[in-house]
Amino acid sequence: MECREVNVVSTEPVIYIYIDTERKKMVGALRGLTMESAKSAVLVIFCSVWLWRVQGGSGSVIVSKDGNGDYRTVGEAILKAPEMSEKPYTIHVRAGTYQEYLFIPPHKTNIRLLGDGPHLTKIVAYQKGSTLDIRGDGFMAVKMGFANWAGLNASGAVAIRNEADKSIFYQCSIEGLQDTLWAVSGRQFYKRCAIYGTVDFIYGNAAAAFQDCMLYARYREYVTFTAQSREDPNEKTGFSFQRCEFRMSPQDESRKREVHASLGRPLRAYSTVAILHSYIDSVVDPEGWEPMPHQPTNKVTYIEFHNTGPGSNTDGRVKWAGGHPAQAARFTASSLLDADSWIPSTGVPYHTGL
Repeated sequence: MECREVNVVSTEPVIYIYIDTERKKMVGALRGLTMESAKSAVLVIFCSVWLWRVQGGSGSVIVSKDGNGDYRTVGEAILKAPEMSEKPYTIHVRAGTYQEYLFIPPHKTNIRLLGDGPHLTKIVAYQKGSTLDIRGDGFMAVKMGFANWAGLNASGAVAIRNEADKSIFYQCSIEGLQDTLWAVSGRQFYKRCAIYGTVDFIYGNAAAAFQDCMLYARYREYVTFTAQSREDPNEKTGFSFQRCEFRMSPQDESRKREVHASLGRPLRAYSTVAILHSYIDSVVDPEGWEPMPHQPTNKVTYIEFHNTGPGSNTDGRVKWAGGHPAQAARFTASSLLDADSWIPSTGVPYHTGL
């Protein structure tokens, strides 16, 4: 049995799937579908049942702001989740904006947050700190939105702080300004996500692979997409962007000419970033990369491989030693994350090669 991604287009929520732990079965409902969409939806439910059985799900709960669920807040559902679980524990967060600061400690493993859509189910914070702080391995978020709107000049206003090994974000929105996504450590996979920010908005020293993601620069005079912080040449860490797009955010597109953007700068000496088969918009300056104060540039590994778009021409790039297109194969998800050993069991699609 092979499960493939299916997109069902509708203006209304049409598929509801949850696990009835007492009866030990998956429950689904369809509403307002054409015959063609209904067939696709049935496939989605069938695949979900199959994946749940393969994974051996340990249970599921529902969070709903209106009280028609097991909990009203996501934080309470996380608090009551089993400890050191070897099986996925799914928290279905129904549509709504939840103003919470979420912490998933190391002993809360294999937590799954399942939303109704990244623009329908949103976790939002308005102060410094992390909207979502993940320490428990095996974490996954699907169709969720996370944002931190502490302000344009608020450093450390992180939407997501992630140090969980084998973590996945699939079809999620991650919004902020400076320091949006702190990929601290561990193996991390981001698929079909939209990430917004201004300065160093994807940073840290994880081994993180991004596939089919949209990287959106919000308005600010100077923007840096990445600030990877590898400090030891023997570490297997770095950021890989494959089939992604580096663009100005739609809401700020009219001010693109006022922005000077770079693909990244080295937060530590051995900073490592690879951009593969991606689209780079004209918002990115011809130099491509910029130095970080008090950090050397002669040890970085910055690779651009078969990219397109008006900002992808490498003729005017900085002339730093380190990084060559021939090294691109090292930065596939299979190589950087050892993805073939753990992502297939989650059911999340991913690209194995270049």
